[in-house]
Amino acid sequence: MKKIFFAAGVLLMSVNITFAHTQGEGKKTKAERKEIRRENNADVSIFTKNQFYQDFPTATNIRYEKTNYFEEVSFTMDQKDMRAYYDIHSNLVGTTETKTLADLPENAQRTLQKKYGDYKVERAFLYDDNEANETDMTLFDMAFDDADNYFVELRKNSEVLIVKVDMAGNVSFFKSIK
Repeated sequence: MKKIFFAAGVLLMSVNITFAHTQGEGKKTKAERKEIRRENNADVSIFTKNQFYQDFPTATNIRYEKTNYFEEVSFTMDQKDMRAYYDIHSNLVGTTETKTLADLPENAQRTLQKKYGDYKVERAFLYDDNEANETDMTLFDMAFDDADNYFVELRKNSEVLIVKVDMAGNVSFFKSIK
């Protein structure tokens, strides 16, 4: 009989401790709760991390981030700043690599100067599609047909435009960012 009362007492104490602990969590500030959610969402799966190490074994300065669309890995390889995008199955969708305006095809450089000469080039990068993965890529909150393309961010005052440049040098408007 004593064993039953002892077991009931232990159970009651553990329920009280658990209840008190969860009540204390509700007293966190909004900023603290938001930070906890951010940290939990930033967790990239171990499968993606393992796949990344297989895909890019010589990468350095590795940083992981989980976004609305992909699990992303920023890294440096061969002195180039890059980013890899992985789908929900931890398969590589594609990579981006920082570029300069001079890296674009010459006819694209001329078109950009002619059409957007009064804009300042903020950044340019090359999106390299993983042809083995059929997942559509999303950049700047817009999905697009998978293909290797350059993207150039242009700014004039508070206006920001994104243009897409295909590998042949054809320039097309992609998105305006307010």
